[in-house]
Amino acid sequence: MRFPDAKVTTLDLMRHGEPVGGRMLRGTINHPLSERGWQQMLNAVSQMMADGEPPWDAIVTSPLARCQEFALWLGEYHDLPVTIEPGLAEMSLGDWEGKTHAEVREAEGDELDRQAALWSDPSRTSPPGGEDMEAFDARVGDAWQGLLAEPPGHHLLVVCHLFVTNAVLHQVLEQPLSRLLTFDLPYAATCRIRHECHALGETSLVEWIGR
Repeated sequence: MRFPDAKVTTLDLMRHGEPVGGRMLRGTINHPLSERGWQQMLNAVSQMMADGEPPWDAIVTSPLARCQEFALWLGEYHDLPVTIEPGLAEMSLGDWEGKTHAEVREAEGDELDRQAALWSDPSRTSPPGGEDMEAFDARVGDAWQGLLAEPPGHHLLVVCHLFVTNAVLHQVLEQPLSRLLTFDLPYAATCRIRHECHALGETSLVEWIGR
């Protein structure tokens, strides 16, 4: 702990594994995990468990199948409570959903590469027909604040998505909206955030990103 006598809440964010259908701009499409995706997530959680025992007191998950199905299985297997949090659902990608990056670029033709523009500065670009970036950021922020409002001392596993994890880290690091999509995390990557309540207030500290 960085602060004497702080009450600490530990939050492990884990991106889902590979879904059925492989890499694509998936957004809100509700694909389940592939067999490989299940194995990726099993490997990720095993690396965080000492002697096969989970360190978590509870699991919070996105409602989408590629997160929820694994979270519910893990909770049942280890007798952990699981909460489904709608605010942790992935960002809607509108017209891009279900397409590969190459298919989106081909469909746009000679127009500006909006995918590249989104990653470069998401404060200025949103997917056509998709969720507004400011609204997405606010939605995830509300969900994140809800997790921090839990009684201190808990250790939570949060199963979510690439854009959602980026939005949480953007808020913890107090980055501008233009830097919301800073981290290109692989499937089943984990990030740990330690939230300390202390005499001077509250502080969130990042222990690792993308392990």
